[in-house]
Amino acid sequence: MTTSQAASADRSIRRRRVLFVSGFDPRGARHYHELWRGEAPKAAASAGDRVEYGIGSRKSAGPHLVEWTMTGKAGIDGQTVETETRFGFLRWDDVAREMWPKADWSFVTETFRTVVWATWAGYFRRIYQVRPVYMLTILQPVAVLCLLLLGLPLIACALLAAIVAFSPLPGFAILAGIPLGLLGVPRALAFLGRTGSVLWRGQLVNFYFRQIHHKAAPLDARMDQMADLIADAAAKGDCDEFLVIGHSVGTTVAISALGRALMRRRADFAGLSRVGFVTLGAMTPLLAAEPRCGWFRDEVAAIGLDPAVTWVDACAGADVVCFPLVDPLTLAGHSRKEGDRVSPLLTSPQFHKLFDPDRYAPLKRDRGMMHTLYLMATQRQGRCDFFALCAGPLALADRFPDTAPRKRR
Repeated sequence: MTTSQAASADRSIRRRRVLFVSGFDPRGARHYHELWRGEAPKAAASAGDRVEYGIGSRKSAGPHLVEWTMTGKAGIDGQTVETETRFGFLRWDDVAREMWPKADWSFVTETFRTVVWATWAGYFRRIYQVRPVYMLTILQPVAVLCLLLLGLPLIACALLAAIVAFSPLPGFAILAGIPLGLLGVPRALAFLGRTGSVLWRGQLVNFYFRQIHHKAAPLDARMDQMADLIADAAAKGDCDEFLVIGHSVGTTVAISALGRALMRRRADFAGLSRVGFVTLGAMTPLLAAEPRCGWFRDEVAAIGLDPAVTWVDACAGADVVCFPLVDPLTLAGHSRKEGDRVSPLLTSPQFHKLFDPDRYAPLKRDRGMMHTLYLMATQRQGRCDFFALCAGPLALADRFPDTAPRKRR
């Protein structure tokens, strides 16, 4: 769909307010600001000759908010439409650092404790029913831990056996390989943390275990603070579109923050003509599928059943770290009435259509990159293009007209 087909110049967004929630990442606003500064020219090039994107300098707007300006230019109906976006990065990277996996025995013990609970309580079964392949994301780190705990002592024992065979040492000296091998586990974990995503993926289940069991007080407090920041920004009402975007684990954090803002301070949103919510690479079922998380299910409903909010959930099938085409509202036990807005609209960015095959093949093999593509430029512009969402002339509801209320068949 082209810009001219979707909206006319008089419906275009000139001023937009965006509040973004990143994933479970100790890197903060600086990392993402630099990423988008590098990607903006690529995104403009893929969008067409008349499209430009710019990103200004970042500045602190408080202890939990960093802001900068995004600008966009695009042609509509023969006119050049300029859009200025006040972009806010809602910080929780400091909380992520506190909860980040440590390459020591605390990570091992917490992970196995979580696995025992998740198996016994049926949590893994519920996640498997939603997306079976996601269990590979959960269980691969557990398998790696098991291999380390068994493999390193076996290797150490084998080396000692070779030494004992050619020395006067007694045979039972081979057993010393068990503690020696276990001493190497933290070093191996540190290596894995530097070279891959095993620790990050392993900690995801621990992260949600803490939330489910109300053991993440700093995170809960930060989500309350985010809710106030969102409501404060909404109350100003100085924009044509108000947009909240969450990525990865940040989708559940954003749902809680926006849901609480809507439940506690709904009147602050009354002056907004367009309110949008975008979840990219969503992790929503990790809380929505758990019966103990009634509080989260209520937050999902506060957004999904609000007729003034346009919610788009975009997840790629090739991204094994998310849950594509899963309706968080029905998963949370809520239902829509006939004629309600389609919220969330479940869609796919269809990355395979946005890259040449030779470019897409290595991206698909890289799990981390595949999960980050939502925030990056593509060879061809898609409907879920991050820069178009943030700084383009189309409102979210115009970009996704299929979110409009429709009768059930």
